[in-house]
Amino acid sequence: MATVGVVVVLFVTAGSVVQVQRFLDIHGYAAIALHVFSGALSLSLLALASQRKHGWWAAGLAVVLFAYSFVQAYLGKTASLYMHIPGSLMVAAASISLAVWLLAQRVDGRNGSPVR
Repeated sequence: MATVGVVVVLFVTAGSVVQVQRFLDIHGYAAIALHVFSGALSLSLLALASQRKHGWWAAGLAVVLFAYSFVQAYLGKTASLYMHIPGSLMVAAASISLAVWLLAQRVDGRNGSPVR
């Protein structure tokens, strides 16, 4: 949920950054937070998938999200906003998909394994 929260901050500040160069610091700090939280999400989902022996697609998506956050940072610093904006939609879709998947998981209280 932290990753989704950071993405919300990025979306809220993006319009002001582009139009009037306001909130650039907040947008930049939120981008750093995206690196941190998506990296932590990647490590967590890799460990969870390893433990549960399923959910590898989610771990892979989280790793792609983490890696792509650096591509997004590069694209945001250059004159290539036409690529940065669609990329932000992909970041949002990946973050929300992972949050929904995680919240939809049911766990058996006796042994911590997923209920299928």
